[in-house]
Amino acid sequence: MPNVEEVKLSVAASVEQTQRALQTLRGVADSFDEALTRLRFTAIGSAHPSIVDAIASLEQARARLDEAQSLAATAMSSADNFRSMV
Repeated sequence: MPNVEEVKLSVAASVEQTQRALQTLRGVADSFDEALTRLRFTAIGSAHPSIVDAIASLEQARARLDEAQSLAATAMSSADNFRSMV
């Protein structure tokens, strides 16, 4: 069974890894934003169902990415709270 210091180090490592993942997600979010902007610009004046579906799907992917980022930030905060209590 790990001692308290080992638990703190493990939690800190997990928080750090989550921070790195969040940085990666920010880059992915920027890419989605660029893709959405390009697709919207290209689709100006078009109401074709395929392009409307493509935009809606990208918007949904972007929203879920925002949700993932929020959940990860909450997880980091909770882990930090735990680490400070042990």
